[in-house]
Formats: sequence, C-alpha cells, structure tokens
Amino acid sequence: MIFKVKKLNLHIKNSRVDKNDQLYMQLLYLMHHTAMQELGKIPNPLSGEISCDLEKAKQAIEMLEMLSHKTKGNLSEELDKTQEMMLSELRLKYDNEANIEA
Repeated sequence: MIFKVKKLNLHIKNSRVDKNDQLYMQLLYLMHHTAMQELGKIPNPLSGEISCDLEKAKQAIEMLEMLSHKTKGNLSEELDKTQEMMLSELRLKYDNEANIEA
C-alpha cells in the first residue's frame, strides 16, 4: 500500500512538471510573438497593421533574456533549446531592424 501512495505522488509531481513546462512554453511563445510584432514582422492582431517599435521589441527580448538567466539549469533540454532558438532569432531580427533605421 505504501508503494502505491509513493507512485501516486510521483505521478502528481510529474503532471505538475508537465503542466509547468507547457505554461512556460506558452510564456515563451507569447513573448516571442510580442517581440516579432514590435519588430514589424507580424501584424497587430487587433488592427491588422504592421508597425515597428524597436524600444518595445528590445523590452520583450530583454524579458526573454532575463527568463533565460533566471531559469538556467532548471529547464528541460527541449525548453532550453526552444528558448535559446527564440532569443537568437529575435536578436538577429532586432539587429537587422536597428541597422535599417540607423
């Protein structure tokens, strides 16, 4: 009987981790989408217009960088790779847009 309780607790713990991973992935996609919108790469979902605001894009990128720093060593390999891929893409696109405006 004790074994079943421990197994059940492990299942609950794994479910919580899976849900937290899903929530973290959603947060990453939300921040990525925001940065892409502010970089003028995708339209505003409310107005349908495309505009570029580098300050807002920089803020979204910095938030993702902060999350990366604060979660270092605590993410699954999949989340870590996704986060780094998103940051690399956004940094490159930001630099390209900043060079165009300069």
